[in-house]
Amino acid sequence: MSNSDTKNYDLAIIGGGVVGLWCAYLAKQAGLRTVLFEANKIASGASGGLLGALMPHMPTQWYEKKQFQFEALIDLETMVAALEAETQIDCGYARVGRILPMSRPEHEIEAKQKCDAAAIQWASAPKHYEMSVISHPTHENWPHADMMPNGATIDDFSARINPRGVTDALHKSIAGFVDIFEHTSVELSKDKKLILPDGSAVAANDIIVTAGINSFELLEPFVPSLSGRPIKGQAAMLDTKLDPNLPVVHQNGVYLIVHNDGRTAVGSTSEREFEDGFTTDHLLENVIEQARQICPLVGDAPVVERWASLRMQPYGRDPLVGPVPDHDGIHICTGGFKITFGIAHRMAQAVLAPIAGNTPIDLPPSFQVANRVNHIFTPT
Repeated sequence: MSNSDTKNYDLAIIGGGVVGLWCAYLAKQAGLRTVLFEANKIASGASGGLLGALMPHMPTQWYEKKQFQFEALIDLETMVAALEAETQIDCGYARVGRILPMSRPEHEIEAKQKCDAAAIQWASAPKHYEMSVISHPTHENWPHADMMPNGATIDDFSARINPRGVTDALHKSIAGFVDIFEHTSVELSKDKKLILPDGSAVAANDIIVTAGINSFELLEPFVPSLSGRPIKGQAAMLDTKLDPNLPVVHQNGVYLIVHNDGRTAVGSTSEREFEDGFTTDHLLENVIEQARQICPLVGDAPVVERWASLRMQPYGRDPLVGPVPDHDGIHICTGGFKITFGIAHRMAQAVLAPIAGNTPIDLPPSFQVANRVNHIFTPT
């Protein structure tokens, strides 16, 4: 493409993480001529992680954000099954449930409230999902009985997914239908063209920015009031040979998730201050040691991979989804943070609905860009 050429598309997507891939996947289904730009490799950032926890918000104090995530977690099971059937790639999805040990007596009262709330809030689905209290581990040393002196809650709603499996499947699905440019940084001009490194330009009727922390720099000329911060996360994969149906265990910020191949992912840190966002360090070693103590079933299994990357947390905490006010054709879809893999598809559905002429999806007010720009929701 020469500098004087401008190629035109229906839709341009900036960012090839899991959100951008779902946007491209749904755009393909809608028949939109689509181009996707990724500054590095597809899913090379936070979307290329190890954990893949799909855990609902607590059912107490229910509000719009929790309902949005609940509906997304319900939909995801069917959408992943269709994606696997199409691509023949295992996405590692399984609804295995979650155990939350109770370390203090007062947790028992909170647990009763959560169970009662789950009976109400988790009932509006094809299946009635539940949370209950157990006094002993469902499997020996998963977790160790000493870790739950006051019992634990367990639910049958939480699930897990292989982050790399689902991004590989999405990538395969859109290949040949979506023009994909990896290792290609772009800039957004004020006339809403995408300027490539060689000076050439791409025009699109609509542009979705889903580039993580880089989203704010790209959109600064249009919405300078939006911003966020990078949060470092570290995780590891242990070479276990465990039952992949074991529930997720979560205690004191440490997760243990057994995947389809029997290996166990452990993590993760949430670091606001760090020197290197992509190198593992002693904080991960501490998490690994805690994981071995929480669930001795992993034994002394060797670490086969250590991983670190940056996740983007918008100021205001909640995702940013929808059109940018006063700039027709520019949209943002980013910021799921820890729950991104569970809601990325629904974020994509919401941002694409007006573009593809689909039925609008109700978004929590705190997700809507206009409300954040106008400070209806105070950043935290």
